[in-house]
Amino acid sequence: MAIQLSPETERLVEQEIASGRFRSVDEIIHVGIHAKEDDDSDRSRRRREAIEHLRQYIDSPISLNEITVKELIEEGRKH
Repeated sequence: MAIQLSPETERLVEQEIASGRFRSVDEIIHVGIHAKEDDDSDRSRRRREAIEHLRQYIDSPISLNEITVKELIEEGRKH
C-alpha cells in the first residue's frame, strides 16, 4: 500500500525512527491505530457514563417540593 505523507509528517516519522522509539513506519502506524481505538473506546465509555449520570439526575427529586427534573420539564411543556 502506498501512503502519501506531507513533508512535515514524513520528517516526524523519520525522526521517530532515527530516535529508536520505533523500528519502522509500520510500527508507527500500528501504534497510532491502536491509540486511536483506545481513545475512541475511552470516549465512548465516558459518554455512556455521562448519559447515565444525566438520567439519574433527571429522575432524582430536587428540593423544589420533591419534584423531579423530568416532571418539571413535563409540567413546563403543558404551559
